[in-house]
Amino acid sequence: MKTKLFLILFLLSDFLLSQSRENILKADLHKMKFFFINNNIPGFVNYLSYNIKINEEGLTKRIKDNQEKAESVSDSLVDFYYKDFSKPIKFNDKYQSSFIKVMIRNTPNGKIVKEYPMVGIFDEYDKQWRFIDTSVLSDEEVNVHFPTLGDKIKSSVKPVLQYNFDNNSLINKCKDYQNIELSAISPITLKRQRIIVLENEKKDIVEDGYYLMDIFRDKNNPCKIKSILKDFKREKTKFKIGDELDMEITAFDDDTYYFIIKFKDDKRLFFDDSTVIKKINP
Repeated sequence: MKTKLFLILFLLSDFLLSQSRENILKADLHKMKFFFINNNIPGFVNYLSYNIKINEEGLTKRIKDNQEKAESVSDSLVDFYYKDFSKPIKFNDKYQSSFIKVMIRNTPNGKIVKEYPMVGIFDEYDKQWRFIDTSVLSDEEVNVHFPTLGDKIKSSVKPVLQYNFDNNSLINKCKDYQNIELSAISPITLKRQRIIVLENEKKDIVEDGYYLMDIFRDKNNPCKIKSILKDFKREKTKFKIGDELDMEITAFDDDTYYFIIKFKDDKRLFFDDSTVIKKINP
């Protein structure tokens, strides 16, 4: 396994995804997650759908209290992501979609995974999704929403699924993070991105709009990667040659890698995911 690789990120600026409800849903979830992992709980709560029995201030306090309680018993969040989205359906003049929130946690007994059902509700008036998050609300609070949900959505709200995290499998997938082509979609611009990770440096890049990075895998943990910007071709960019970022692969699910990203000299955490398209012969 080589510890130094080369990553090329192509920005396909000519391809813009439509502002469909599905794409707005994923963009809103991205913003919601950004608030949460950077401990902006009021921003996170702004995207939740809750009933009149609880208010925004009370929900914010509950989440913070739960975080402090978990930390006191050495239980910490590693990452979370979303999967298995249903096609939005219209019910009671609002669109609804169900999906799964996958949370990975470090506990005194090792890493565990919890899968929570979630429901998104889209209001055409404010063009924003709000979410019934069963990892935050009590069973009683979730049930209050049921009269407002369609039958197909109700049937998707099932008990929480919990199982042990397969760390050995993740390590093997991290070792496979080379000589592959991946696809990603920016949740902010909704533009498609093409990513190539190679053992050997590609010298003949002719495409416009790319970043070329040296990436170095940690010798003891191949899921931890440091990236250094080596070259780029962009008319406008806030980055410069030599910029560094630390990236950790936190999960692999259905051909998709999930990452937590930290830029040097930036306290904020970022995240991304990219899906394997094909393997490349070295």
